[in-house]
Amino acid sequence: MKLFLKILLIVLWVSLAAGAIVLMSFANQNHETKACSGLDVKMDYAGSEPMFTIFDIKQQLIGSFGKFEQKKLAELDIQKIQSYMRKNPYVNKADVHITVEGKLVVELTQCKPIVRIVTQNEQNFYLDDKGKIIPANPDYPVRVFVASGNILASMRPGKSIFEKQKPLSSPDKSMQVLFNIHSLALKLKNDSVMNALVEQIYLKPNGSMQLVTKAGSHLVEFGDTTDAPEKIENLKAFYKYGLTKTGWKKYRIINLTYKNQVVCTK
Repeated sequence: MKLFLKILLIVLWVSLAAGAIVLMSFANQNHETKACSGLDVKMDYAGSEPMFTIFDIKQQLIGSFGKFEQKKLAELDIQKIQSYMRKNPYVNKADVHITVEGKLVVELTQCKPIVRIVTQNEQNFYLDDKGKIIPANPDYPVRVFVASGNILASMRPGKSIFEKQKPLSSPDKSMQVLFNIHSLALKLKNDSVMNALVEQIYLKPNGSMQLVTKAGSHLVEFGDTTDAPEKIENLKAFYKYGLTKTGWKKYRIINLTYKNQVVCTK
């Protein structure tokens, strides 16, 4: 009886394995001949304003790979399409797959720009929260801090300012400039008060940074990024306990460059 049960189990497992192989063979055969039923692009803007639309992506994909409805599933190179989308400077993450129904699905997450760079030679580009350089598209402006002044960096779309371990190794120190601006912009962005208050970062010839705010007619001398969190807290405290009493237009310069001090100039 035990021998009979063992034989029965072996026959059952062999039958299941054979059935699975037949089903897989049928599925592969179906995949070879089945036509793509269409293209579906899904966008996650990650809480930022759109820098491109689903229509834009579809047009780019069709322009590079042709109409997908005219192709068999076996003709679609998923890895190539995914690699193509990951090279898009506006895209942070890209995932491409085919559904059971035969539809090509492209899922994208947009980068999160935090500051717009305006160079001395009038180049415009964004830096996202990870330091990636993103070209500015005039059709899709994004409301973020603007950094201008003595900035000589060149735009390299898709590159990151963190690719070099030592930004100072750049001959013109342009990467260090972008590194400092990004560091300050990220701290301002992550502070709800400063994010609402600051409008522009201005880089002076000596590398010192000024903040242009939406409140009053004063400039904030921020200096470099040394002790940046301290400086931000000092400025917020001064606004709350100082300027609310004296008035927002009393001072022309608010200087944060001195350790644990806020020095004002009329």
